[in-house]
Amino acid sequence: MIDANYCYSKNDSIIFKEMADGPVLIDPYRRTLISLNPAAFEIWQLLDGQRPVFGIVEALRDIFDVDEKELEKDTSSFLKELIKREMIR
Repeated sequence: MIDANYCYSKNDSIIFKEMADGPVLIDPYRRTLISLNPAAFEIWQLLDGQRPVFGIVEALRDIFDVDEKELEKDTSSFLKELIKREMIR
């Protein structure tokens, strides 16, 4: 479960790169790559270690015209994936 008050920060070893097909996250140690859709890209940009999850969701609400519950669910799902891959802490 994702704590809405927690401020996640990026793992410094993860490389963000703009590719021809769109932005990606690269883990050079695990040799994995994640392609980012527009929402995932915005979430990654907002992960600064200072902003809590609920603040990220609020910022996304200003960018995307989607249902708030869906936005919370999708944000939580993406953060869980990043945690599982140790891309954030």
